[in-house]
Amino acid sequence: MSTPPLPPAALVGRHAIVCGGSISGLVTASVLSRHFERVTLVERDHSDDAPRPRKGVPQSTQLHGMHLRGMNILGNVIPGLQEELLAAGGRVLDMTESQAWCSAGAWYPRIRSGLGVSIQSRPLLEWVIRQRVQGLPNVRVLDGREVTGFQTSADRARVSGVHLRAPGGGQEETLEGELVVDASGRGSRTPQWLEALGYPRVEETRIHVDVRYATRLYQKPEGFEPGWESMALSPKLPEQRRLGVLQLIEGGRWLVTLAGWLGQGLATEDDAGFLEFARGLTQPHLHEAIKNAEPLGPIHHYRFSHNQRRHYERMPRFPEGLAVVGDASCSFNPIYGQGMTVGAMQAEALGECLRQGLGGVSQRYRQRVGKLLQVPWSMATSGDLRFPEVEGKRPPAFGLTNWYGDRLQRLTLHDEQARQTFFRVVHMLESPAVLFSPRMVFKVLTARLDTAPQHPAPEPLAARKPQSQVA
Repeated sequence: MSTPPLPPAALVGRHAIVCGGSISGLVTASVLSRHFERVTLVERDHSDDAPRPRKGVPQSTQLHGMHLRGMNILGNVIPGLQEELLAAGGRVLDMTESQAWCSAGAWYPRIRSGLGVSIQSRPLLEWVIRQRVQGLPNVRVLDGREVTGFQTSADRARVSGVHLRAPGGGQEETLEGELVVDASGRGSRTPQWLEALGYPRVEETRIHVDVRYATRLYQKPEGFEPGWESMALSPKLPEQRRLGVLQLIEGGRWLVTLAGWLGQGLATEDDAGFLEFARGLTQPHLHEAIKNAEPLGPIHHYRFSHNQRRHYERMPRFPEGLAVVGDASCSFNPIYGQGMTVGAMQAEALGECLRQGLGGVSQRYRQRVGKLLQVPWSMATSGDLRFPEVEGKRPPAFGLTNWYGDRLQRLTLHDEQARQTFFRVVHMLESPAVLFSPRMVFKVLTARLDTAPQHPAPEPLAARKPQSQVA
């Protein structure tokens, strides 16, 4: 499922407004700049002159991943972005050659996959994208403003702008536009504002998972060369509920995230508790790597209570001139790393809908996104629904599908074709349907998985203590 370069676009309107300067909002603004004479991006936070976590993204200190489908879209919307990330200190790592990955107790082979994953901190990714978007001649970033509601036509059939003010109060102003895009995140107030205008309340699906994260930066110890640049220790669901990831990011730093489902995350703030949690993971390697490494700051906690999908495609009435993207539309358990990629896919879909003209774009877009979200929502929630305590409707043959998926994942440890296909599906480059092709089903059902050789684990090397810690 490749992403072709964006074709030249004809202008369809004079002014579009994007509410929210998240990555989804920034990418959407870039897409809209090809279709409107002017684009205004409204953001509550003030812009920074360097990559820093910001208040409006409380999870920005945590580990973030962008799937290959998402990076392909970003590269087409913002040409040269990958090169700029590399120049700013980001990295591209082969997802199996450069990463030591243990899944459900088995290690993946350390061989080249040909799938290069972009690695950097969330603040760096967002900052580089923002610099490019701010440099577009027809895009204005209006920061230090919060949107307080929609302006509409007299019959309320069309959103014609937004009302804004400075955070915390102040004089309200109105910004008019032919298209308003809500990219304000999972706390979006569009459902309430539409209801106040006489529209039905949007139907929501929630799947509660109570995922808890704890993340800390470490300095990579000098001379510590274990043969891998990142490490992931994934649990066997649903019996195990904790995971750990170590990622080498810009500045020669390690970003270490420890997480758990259903309240199993780290609850303490102290060094000993962080290390003890790491020690209790399925393998000792991550703990060994960080136990003598130098922390570069405090432990940052984040809690994600539930997957949330707003079904705008099901609303019997919906105003023209409005579109919803990113977490404001659908937010996923961040363990699966789909959020930024799906936001980019939605921005791309909005651009494709605008190529058919401004008239009817809101209706085309919401129906398109309703279909677009089916696969990533199913991929994310199917893992969470494996826990008996998680409430939610299981799809037909849920148990059989899980059994097949477990065998498929074990097959990927030994079968190169199955591994490549599986990773391409994970990165949304292929439809999950390819995992059920006749050839793949035959392999999964007939493989002698119990007698297959195990790939060796890397040595659980311990970094030397920094001189500052040596008595």
